[in-house]
Amino acid sequence: MEWYHGTLSREWACVRDYTTERERRVVLEEFVNHHNHERPHAALGGRPPISRTAVSDYRIVFDQPPEPLADIPQQPIFEDFV
Repeated sequence: MEWYHGTLSREWACVRDYTTERERRVVLEEFVNHHNHERPHAALGGRPPISRTAVSDYRIVFDQPPEPLADIPQQPIFEDFV
């Protein structure tokens, strides 16, 4: 997580001055989607992080609320393992 925050700072937050909050959010959306869907990551053998998820193409969109989950995953409890 600390590495990501450093990348976020170097490649988004400190790259330029943003004239409006809206402009800052638009560029953040573009950065996060590029980082997760297109940018190769050395720790993943050159693949983007989205490659680790099963059949997902979820992208960050700040101006729209997230789609509700069709099936809410349940966290396993101890009794499930004994």
